[in-house]
Amino acid sequence: MKYAFFPGCVSRGGCPELYPAAVEVCSRLGLELEEIVGASCTGAGVLQEKNQKLGDTLNARTFAMAEGMGMPIMTICSTCQGTMAQAHDRLKDDSYRSEINEILSEEGLEYKGEVIIKHLLWIMVEDIGLDEVKKL
Repeated sequence: MKYAFFPGCVSRGGCPELYPAAVEVCSRLGLELEEIVGASCTGAGVLQEKNQKLGDTLNARTFAMAEGMGMPIMTICSTCQGTMAQAHDRLKDDSYRSEINEILSEEGLEYKGEVIIKHLLWIMVEDIGLDEVKKL
């Protein structure tokens, strides 16, 4: 299984052991990761408090990048997962997504609304299965 990897900023700063640990776990699970180079911060909910449209635009930018890679997004941060899930839900509205895509077009990006976003733990439970994880 291949994933567009979104490590989030906490795994590079406040909890730097998270990034290499996640990469090692994914390697053992047979998951192939391709990091989303240049992805935006999710805004961690803080940005959305002041400017929801800006937060959704930044997330839609990352979603469009992952769609271009042809892979679902894998996160390792629960805050990123939650923020992305909320933006993903709001972007189901075709009119709102069109408005956001107008902004993204300046970078040659378009979010089609098709990306799947999953936390590593969900992948372990739902896609690999706990029995298989136990074996490993």
